[in-house]
Amino acid sequence: MKLTQEYAVDIEGRFKYGTIFVVALIAIVIVRLYYLQVIKGAYYHFFSTQNSIKEITIPAARGMIFDRRGQVLVDNRPSFDVVVIPQYVADPEHMFASLSALLNIPREELDNIWAKRHSQPKYQPLVVKRDATPDDVALIRSRKNPWYDGDDPYDLRGVDVIVGYQRSYPDSNIATHVLGYVREIDKDRLEKLSKLHPQKYKSGDLAGIRGIEERWDLLLRGEDGYEQRIVNAVGREVDYQGIASGLEKRPAIPGTNLRLTIDKDLQEVLRDMYGDRKGGAVAIDVRTGGILAMYSSPSYDLNKLASAIGGQYWQEISSHPDKYLLNRAIQGGYPPASTYKILTAIAALSEKVVKPEENITCRGAFLFGGRPYKCWAKGGHGPISVHRAIVSSCDVYFYVAGLRAGVDNLAKYAKMFNFGRKTGVPLEGESSGLIPTSEWKLKRFGIPWQQGETISISIGQGYDVVTPIQNAYFTSIVAGGGKIPQLHLVDAAFDASGGEPYRWEAPKDEQRVDVDPSILKIVKDAMTGVVSEGGTGHRLSRLKISIGGKTGTAQTMSMEAAAKCSGEKCRDHGWFIGFAPTDKPEIAAAVIVEHGGFGASAAAPIVGALFERYYDIEHGGQEKPDKKNEKSPEKRQVF
Repeated sequence: MKLTQEYAVDIEGRFKYGTIFVVALIAIVIVRLYYLQVIKGAYYHFFSTQNSIKEITIPAARGMIFDRRGQVLVDNRPSFDVVVIPQYVADPEHMFASLSALLNIPREELDNIWAKRHSQPKYQPLVVKRDATPDDVALIRSRKNPWYDGDDPYDLRGVDVIVGYQRSYPDSNIATHVLGYVREIDKDRLEKLSKLHPQKYKSGDLAGIRGIEERWDLLLRGEDGYEQRIVNAVGREVDYQGIASGLEKRPAIPGTNLRLTIDKDLQEVLRDMYGDRKGGAVAIDVRTGGILAMYSSPSYDLNKLASAIGGQYWQEISSHPDKYLLNRAIQGGYPPASTYKILTAIAALSEKVVKPEENITCRGAFLFGGRPYKCWAKGGHGPISVHRAIVSSCDVYFYVAGLRAGVDNLAKYAKMFNFGRKTGVPLEGESSGLIPTSEWKLKRFGIPWQQGETISISIGQGYDVVTPIQNAYFTSIVAGGGKIPQLHLVDAAFDASGGEPYRWEAPKDEQRVDVDPSILKIVKDAMTGVVSEGGTGHRLSRLKISIGGKTGTAQTMSMEAAAKCSGEKCRDHGWFIGFAPTDKPEIAAAVIVEHGGFGASAAAPIVGALFERYYDIEHGGQEKPDKKNEKSPEKRQVF
C-alpha cells in the first residue's frame, strides 16, 4: 500500500503542475491574442489591408541601330515617366485635378488616359507623361504625401515616377524615313498587332511606327522583365523584416541590335545637298542590292518626335502642306522625263526596230499627225545614232524609236526592269508607279490609245509615273549588266550575348533581265558618254570618280500654263540617274529635286557629291587614273 500511496501522490503532483502549465499557456495565448486583436488590432488590420505584392515591369531597352560601318544611328537614353497605377488611386477626380495643375496637362487628355485602365493587366501603369523633365519629377516627389489624410491640396495616391528608356538619335534628321520612330500603341493598332502576334503586345506598350522601327519591331523591342515588390496603399515600396528579399525577379532582355546597309556619311551628303528643297534620293550597291542611302526631303526631327512634345510636333508635321511624313524616295510618283530614254532605247534595240549604228535625223521637231513634236534643241541634232542620242538627250530620236517599238512593247520592257510594280524594298507604303498600256487606257478611260501618246511616254512624259527607288533600281540593273539584285536594308542582327539571329544572304539563283547583254552595254556606254563626252551631264567629268548617267527634266504643267506661271511651283522637276565607277560599277543612284529646274543643274550635283563621298570611303579618295595629272578643279557650287 505504501508504494501505491506514493505513486498516487506523484500522479497528483504531476497533474497539479500540468494544470498550472496548461492554464499559464492558455493565459499567454489569450494575452497575446488580446494584444494583437485589441491593443494592436488597428495597426495589423492596416498592415494586412493596405499592403500587397505588386509586379513591377522592368522595361527592356530597344535594340540599337547602326549603319553599315558601325556608326550609331539610333540609341537609347534613360528617361523618367510619370505614371498612374489605377489600383492605388482612391479619388480619381482629385488625383487628376492635381496632376493637371502640377504638370500642366489638359484634363481631357488625362481622362483619355484613365479610360485605358480597363484594357490592361492589373497593376500595369498608365503613362501620364513620358520623358518627364527633372523639374516634373522633383515636383511630383515633393508633393506626394504617403500618408494622405484629406487635407493635402494634392492627392497623388497611385502616382509614381518610373525609369525607362527613350529613343535617342545622334543625327536626328539624316535618315528619318528609313528609321521610323516609336510611339505608344493605340487601340486599333493593338488589335491588329495582337492578331498577328498573340501575347506579344499589351496596352501601353511602345512599338515601332514606319521604317525599320516598324518592320523589325519584334526583334528590336526585346522582352520586358519584372520584379515583385511590397507596396502600401499609395504604391510606396515597403520592406517588413526582410520579407521583400524573397520575392521574384526576372531581368529584362534587351532588344536585338541591327546593322543596316545604309551609310551615315552618304545620308549626311544628301541632307546637306538638298537643304530646303523637296525630293527623294536612293543609292544602291550594284553588287549586292543593299540600299546605301535613302533620303526624302523635307525631313523631320526624330529627337523632337521622341521627346515630351512629340505629340504636338507630330500634329504639326502630319498636317503640314509640305507632306513631311511622305517618303518621297519610295512613295513619290514623278514623270521619269528623259531618264526614261534609256528604257526606250533598250526596248527599240531589243525589238530590232532600230539598229545601233542607224542614224535618225533630228531637225528640231518631229511632225506627226499634223502636229510638230519639238526637240529641246531648236536647231536639231542632225543625223544621230542611239549613242549620241542618249549623250545629247535628243527628243526626236526617241519619238521615232518609241513609235516604232509601240506602247505595249515599251511597257513590256519597263516591267522587266520593275517599273509599274513595287521593287520589294522592305519598307511599308511603297508605291507601284504607273506604266501605261493600250489595254490600261481602254479600261481606265473607255477610249483607245493614241499614237501621239506613245510619243510622249517615249521621253518619259504623259502617263508614265515612277518613284526614285524604281529609277535607282533600273539604273543598278543596267550598270550591273542585267543582274537583278535583291533590295535590302538590314545586313545583320546581333544580340547582347553575341548571337546573330539574322544575316542577309544573297539568293543562290541569280536573276537577270531578258535583254541581250550587248544592248545593255550600248546604253551603259552611252550613259558614260553623257558625262565624259560633253553630254548633258558633262560637268560631272570634273570629279575624281568616273560616272555614267542620264539627266531628266520633268514637265509639271503644259508649256502654255508655264508661260503664264511664276514662282518655284512653275519650275520643272530635275532628275539624274547614275552609276560609278564606269568600268566596274559599285554604286547606282537616282535623285529628283521637285521644281528644281533642269536635271543637270538641280539633281546631277547631288549625285556627284554622293559618289565622291562614296569613293572617299571605299577607295581612300584616290583619283581615277585618267585624272591624276589634271589640276584640281575649282570649288563646285552650281552645275
